[in-house]
Amino acid sequence: MFQKIKLNSLVGFIVITALSLSCDDMPLEIPVADTTPPQAVIIFPIDGEPVSGDIRIQVRATDNESVDSVRFFINQTWVGSDSTGEDDIFEFIWKTNNFVEDDFHFLAIVAYDKKGNEFASFPIRSKADNHDNEPPSAFIINPFSGQFVNGIVEITVEASDNDSIQYVSYFVNNILQGYVIEEPYIFLWNTVIVPDDQYYSIYAIVKDISNNTTTIPPVSVIVDNDVQSDVTPPTGSITSPPAGLTVSGDVSIIVSASDNRAMSEVAFSIDGNYITTATSPPYAYIWDTTQETEDTEHTVSVLLVDLAGNENPLNPISVYVDNDPQGDTTPPIVIITEPASGQSLTGTVAIEVYSEDNTGVEFIDFYINGEPVGTDNTSPYQYEWDTETVVDDMEHILAAVGYDIDGNSSLGTPIAVYVDNFDNNPPWGQIQNPVAGQTVNGTITVEISANDDVAVSSVQLSIDGIPQDTLETYPYTYEWDTTEETEDEDHVISIVISDSSANITYGQPISIYVNNTTDDTTPPVITISNPLSGQTVSGIVSFTALAEDDFGVLEVEFYIDGESVGTDSTSPYQYEWDTVTLTNGTQHTLSSTATDLANHTTFAQPILVTISN
Repeated sequence: MFQKIKLNSLVGFIVITALSLSCDDMPLEIPVADTTPPQAVIIFPIDGEPVSGDIRIQVRATDNESVDSVRFFINQTWVGSDSTGEDDIFEFIWKTNNFVEDDFHFLAIVAYDKKGNEFASFPIRSKADNHDNEPPSAFIINPFSGQFVNGIVEITVEASDNDSIQYVSYFVNNILQGYVIEEPYIFLWNTVIVPDDQYYSIYAIVKDISNNTTTIPPVSVIVDNDVQSDVTPPTGSITSPPAGLTVSGDVSIIVSASDNRAMSEVAFSIDGNYITTATSPPYAYIWDTTQETEDTEHTVSVLLVDLAGNENPLNPISVYVDNDPQGDTTPPIVIITEPASGQSLTGTVAIEVYSEDNTGVEFIDFYINGEPVGTDNTSPYQYEWDTETVVDDMEHILAAVGYDIDGNSSLGTPIAVYVDNFDNNPPWGQIQNPVAGQTVNGTITVEISANDDVAVSSVQLSIDGIPQDTLETYPYTYEWDTTEETEDEDHVISIVISDSSANITYGQPISIYVNNTTDDTTPPVITISNPLSGQTVSGIVSFTALAEDDFGVLEVEFYIDGESVGTDSTSPYQYEWDTVTLTNGTQHTLSSTATDLANHTTFAQPILVTISN
C-alpha cells in the first residue's frame, strides 16, 4: 500500500512539472506525418528496344526520406523485389528466354518508402528477341536496270541487318560469280569475258549471321564492250526554242537525242562559243539572254556525242533577243493542257493550248521536236497530230508559241510525250529454278519469269532442244520428270518467250546434271554446335547440330541422356530443349545422329551440360 501511494504521488509530480514546462518554458511540437510518395523511373531497358538473354532491369527511385523497396512487374505479374537500392538504383534480373519470343512484354514497377507511401510507374515495352529470324534488308545500287556496261563493272549492294551480315553472293544469269564478306559489298564483274551485245540478269543473295537470307530482285543490263565498232552517230534535234522566236529572260534550250547504242553527252554553244555539256537526259540548258547583245539575232548550236565518240552537230537555230520591248510589253500566257507531260500516245491526238493576253491573242504556233507543224487563231487552240508520222518508241517534244496583236510572243513550257503506236519491244525473262550447274533428281519444278511491256503470250520450254510444253498462263512452271532423261548427263533447259505482238526472246539456256541413281558411299558429317560441352544451361536451350553430306542429309535425330527427343530434316537442325523442369545441378548428356539419303548414319560426339535454373 505504501509503495502504491508513493508511485502515484511521483506520477502526479511529473505531470504537473510537464504541464508547467509546456505552458511557460518550451511549447510542445507535434510531428507532421510523411505522406509524400517516392519517385521512380525505369532507366534500363529503353522503351521499345528489343532484348535478349538475362536482362538487368534498373530503376532509379528516390524519396524525401528513404525508399524501402521496389517491386517489379512483367505483364502485370509481380516477379520480384529489391530493397538494397545502392546509390538509389534498384535492380531485377529478367530471364527473357522464359517469355514468348518476338512479342512485346510490359515492364512496370511500384516503389515504396518507409511509411508505406507508394508510387507506380507507367509501363514500358520490351520485345523478347533471343532468336534472330529477321532477314537482312538490301538492294543493288549499281548498275541500274537497262544500263549499258563494259569493262570491269562494280556490282554494288547496300545491305544492313539487325545483327550482322555473313556474306553477299552475286549471280549473273543465275550463275554464282563470287562472295563478298565485308563492307563495302562490291563485286568486280569482268564483262570482257562474256558475249557482247547481250542482256544479262544480275541479282544478289544476302545472308546474315543467323542464316536468314534476302534475295535482291534482278536488274537487267546490256554488255557493250565493242564500242569501237560503233560508227553510227547519234541523232536528235533542238526542240525548244523554235527557230526565229523572239526571246527574253531565261530561256530553256531543250534537245532530244538518241543513239543506236548509248549517248555520251550533248554540248551547247551560243554564237559559236561553247557554254556547257549535259551528260544525262533531259538534255537542257537555261540560257540567260540578259547577258547577250540586245535586239540582235543569236545562234544556238548543239553537238551530240555517243559512247563510241561519234559526233553529230545539229542544224543551228537563230533567235532574236529582246529584253526591252517597246509599247505592250506583256506577252500572252501559253499553257499546253492536252496531252499531259510524260503521257504515252497512239494514233491521232489533239494538242490543246490555253492562251490569254491583256490585249488579245492573235494566233498560236504548234511545234513538234522544234519543227513548226501548224497554226490556230481561234480559241480553243488545237492541232490534230498524227503520231504515226514520227519515230515510234521514243519521246517527242511538244511546244506552243502564242502571239498577241502587238507582236509579243511567249513560249509555253514544252512537254515530252512518248509515242508508242507499235509494240516492237521484245519480252524478257529467265529461268529461275533450277539454277545452272545444279544436280537434280526425281520430279522438279522448272520456274520461269517472263515479262513484257504489253502482255506475254506464251513461254515455250525445251529440254535438249526438244519442245516439252507451251506455258500460256502465269505462273510459268513445268513439272519435269528427270527419271525420263539419260542418267548421269548434263541436260540443257531453254525457253522462248513470245508477247502478244509476236515479238520473241530466247532466254538464257542453263545446263543441269541429272543424277537419279546415286552411288553414295560416304556417311554424313555431324557435330553439336550448341550448347558447348561443359556449359551451364537454363530455360529453353536451342540444341543445334551442324550436319553435311555430299548428296544430302535426310534427317538429324536428337538424344538427351540416351533417349530420342526429336528429329529435324531442314537446316539449321535444331531441337528446343525445355530445362525448366529439371533439377538444378544435375548433368545431362546430349548426342545426335545424322542420316543421309543413302541411309548412312553418323553419331556426333556427345557433350555434357549442367542445369542451373
